[in-house]
Amino acid sequence: MTTDGRSALAIPVPAADPLLARVAAQSTAARRGLPAHLTLLYPFLPAADLDVATTAALPDLLGQQSELEVRFTRCHVRDGFVFLRTEPAEPLHELIARLRRRWPRLRPYDGRFGDTVDAHVTIAMDAPDGAALARAVDSGLPLRARLTEAWLAVPGTGWRLVDRFRFRAAPSS
Repeated sequence: MTTDGRSALAIPVPAADPLLARVAAQSTAARRGLPAHLTLLYPFLPAADLDVATTAALPDLLGQQSELEVRFTRCHVRDGFVFLRTEPAEPLHELIARLRRRWPRLRPYDGRFGDTVDAHVTIAMDAPDGAALARAVDSGLPLRARLTEAWLAVPGTGWRLVDRFRFRAAPSS
């Protein structure tokens, strides 16, 4: 993600932080900024446009989401972009679709990759050593993660967390 004044909605994935730290020690292409996360909608709104109506809508939309258990079983590489896809993907597709219905003019990554983008954890961008990084990441997989909240973050010196939105607790079995 860039820091062009536009906010981001993301789900933190703390279980992937050690993996990303290992990759950062190996490659300058490693993603930096926010801790390990799944991007829900970037760019979201300009930081200056985060008004009361927006911040009031987010808890309602994100609070409907149940906590999720996801897995990351394989690292993917495409044109120097190294990433992890979630399994299952459908619950996050549904959450992103709900956000897009509320803010239909916002397109993931300004539409550079089409209107639908899979939720993913970015490992590295523009990596000349993408295949080697993917092999190193694969050695630390599979990885399980519990997704419990979403973040609203804005750029500054790095990224600044503006608010957190808890997901609905999953029913106990």
